Amino acid sequence: MRRAWVLGAVLVIGFGVLVSGQALTGSWTLDLTINPQTGSFTDAMTYSTELLVKYTIGDWTFSSLSKLEESEWCDQNFSSIGVIGGFTVSTALDFDPDAASFEKWTITTTVDISGVTFSATFELYDEDVFLTLSGRGVSGGVNLDVTARFGDNDDPGECDLPFSTLQIGVDFPFCCANVQSTIYFDCDGFQKVVFAANGIGILNVPWVTLDATVEFTSQTKSLALSPNFDFSAVCVEMYVGVETSGNLTLEAFHFDGFKLECDVGDVEFTAISFWGDGDFVSKPGALGDYWEMYKIEADEDSCCGIFDFAAAVFFDEESVHLFDVGKFEFDLTIDLSQNMEFSIGLDYLLGVGVDKLEFGFEATW
Repeated sequence: MRRAWVLGAVLVIGFGVLVSGQALTGSWTLDLTINPQTGSFTDAMTYSTELLVKYTIGDWTFSSLSKLEESEWCDQNFSSIGVIGGFTVSTALDFDPDAASFEKWTITTTVDISGVTFSATFELYDEDVFLTLSGRGVSGGVNLDVTARFGDNDDPGECDLPFSTLQIGVDFPFCCANVQSTIYFDCDGFQKVVFAANGIGILNVPWVTLDATVEFTSQTKSLALSPNFDFSAVCVEMYVGVETSGNLTLEAFHFDGFKLECDVGDVEFTAISFWGDGDFVSKPGALGDYWEMYKIEADEDSCCGIFDFAAAVFFDEESVHLFDVGKFEFDLTIDLSQNMEFSIGLDYLLGVGVDKLEFGFEATW
């Protein structure tokens, strides 16, 4: 009689890839379990993966955590922590990627005054709001801890306090531009976040600059560009095609996309957008079937040699998932010794799961 439980070979592979750049750090973790007694190869494997990316500037750190399991993008979290004057501020924004919906936003502010710690925590759910105020201190042998919480926990259909809208602006430098970001909330939760940059220089066209606006809602992502005539730092390459007729008569210029590349410490950041039809400018091969890609790459020293790591996210206009994301890609190569190299690659399609999983060894003597 076959036992109800199956005891098989289990292989768990975990990587913590620390990107030791001055401002961009992170990790990628992959857990893979293989059960050879399962009837099919697909059912024999279970896996989960996490990608953590941190951008640090001054006293602030901004983080993104993505979790993928089997055929589901199960969690997406954005957070930040920093100091303003004597105040410490931390915040976290949670989404349900599979439903492309907002779940929760929390922001906490803390300050110490004369040995007493005061804090305020604001929590926003879909049509529900809570505010918690607290104070803690010690005097002699007396410990004092006071907490007051506001919000109606029994009626999630009503917005408490009352609360209508909230808008937060954060400006910071990134690559060769100064970015102005604004995030919008109302009683239904997260509405959108907008990133704007002005005067972005273009490679080989120094007299033209771009104003760019990127907008994310829970279910969409959009990009708007407008040209200016100016001189500035250059880090953008445009995909430009020329339409001609007759004896080299110029009919039109076609701006069908752009490529942004910059180094953030020891990490290289690449963004490619392409909206043309390919008639005048060839679509970059790195995009595949997608219209936009963000990618980070790092070359670092490990215990035994060099490792190369790359992570990319692709956007699809037809996607029904959070922010129009269509695919994730991860690639890692590490020198185990002077004579042995190990590599792993993972492609994850939203709504499908792992589309490709590759392992490789190379031994030389």
